[in-house]
Amino acid sequence: MEYNTKKYINLEDILNEKQLAYLLSKTARPGAKIISYDLKPATIGIAGLLAEHLRLTLHVQEDLVKKIHLFIKTLPLNNSPKADFITQNNFNTREALIYKLFDEMDDTEDPNPWRPKTYIYNENMLVMPDLSVEGYKSYPATKYFDKNHVMVTATSVARFHAAFANYATKKTLSEGKPYDFLEEYGHLMNEPVFLDPQWSQAAAKLTNNFLKEFSTNFKMYPANLEERLIDLFFKAYSDLKDYEDTLNVIVHKDLWFNNILFRYSGDVANNAILLDYQCMRFAPPAFDMMLLLHLTTTKSFRECHESEVLRHYYSVFSKSLDDDTKRRLAALNYDLDNFLVWCEKARLFGMLYTAALFPYVLMDPVQAQKTFDDPETFVDLVEVDRSVPVIEYAKQNNIYKSKQLDISEEIVEKYILGD
Repeated sequence: MEYNTKKYINLEDILNEKQLAYLLSKTARPGAKIISYDLKPATIGIAGLLAEHLRLTLHVQEDLVKKIHLFIKTLPLNNSPKADFITQNNFNTREALIYKLFDEMDDTEDPNPWRPKTYIYNENMLVMPDLSVEGYKSYPATKYFDKNHVMVTATSVARFHAAFANYATKKTLSEGKPYDFLEEYGHLMNEPVFLDPQWSQAAAKLTNNFLKEFSTNFKMYPANLEERLIDLFFKAYSDLKDYEDTLNVIVHKDLWFNNILFRYSGDVANNAILLDYQCMRFAPPAFDMMLLLHLTTTKSFRECHESEVLRHYYSVFSKSLDDDTKRRLAALNYDLDNFLVWCEKARLFGMLYTAALFPYVLMDPVQAQKTFDDPETFVDLVEVDRSVPVIEYAKQNNIYKSKQLDISEEIVEKYILGD
């Protein structure tokens, strides 16, 4: 197949003939042919740590020429250590799994979808419509969510959790025994880096060094702060798991700004689509909500509105359950009060994982690519010490500094000085 167009990379390196034919069958009329294409990076810099993101426009001949706009997520093309890291931790395999499950849950069209439509998903690649063409856009990572954006996102998270709860109930009824997600897919939930002590040590080292550099309170902190932070990070990561005698669902575990796209009516967000399920795990729903709140809102917002947000989430979640699932959850004594208890149990995870993610996700995409996308330094920055580039960038960017400083000081205040 020959194309007469300028190319960032060859389309044939990404999609084979069979896949292109399948995409046409889903997006164009029978007999349509690709006459050219445009393929380019989705952003300047990197849009996320665990993939390469591309935008593809197919120029297709039907009666007239029409454009098909697609978003493609692939294994990194020029960073073998990162590609190995993704493969070893099952990130892409898990995302392919969840889109398979989504197809099994429900394939009806939804005017207010909480998840994207996908055309191709496997351990190497994800292809979906380019939602930016449909008017969806992300919220600036330099800001915090306001109440409107938090509530709209909480609605979609609640619908996501309820969809899996309903799916598990249907599987239970059809198989005549309690559905055991981990029995079927537990081998894919393996994420070695997450419970590797090196991960906790690297996160703790950065948090300690960041506070030492920027916090005016550092002299009041204990001398063994780094060691205590290591213990906290490891406990937070260990807490994220399935528990007996309560509701467990697939949790997203990565609800930061780029993984939530909003549609607007004027200036008001009226729908949120949740993207990027590479980090998904199996745990009580509260872990997603506590991570969402700490990643996207200020401490003062949480003090004023956290209870309202959580109650809104639970209301939408309950209304989205079918009758059989409601009976199953009643037998588990899973109600609003129980959910709120779990939220407090999940708070440590929400705070500590926010502190671990902020150095990556808040950095300007171009600087993030220079810092975290170098094959020579990728492993050391992820697993050993990333303090130097993070602190140096924080000295130049006050928003980057203040967000990390706020969550780091809050962790020490609550879990070390307050224990």
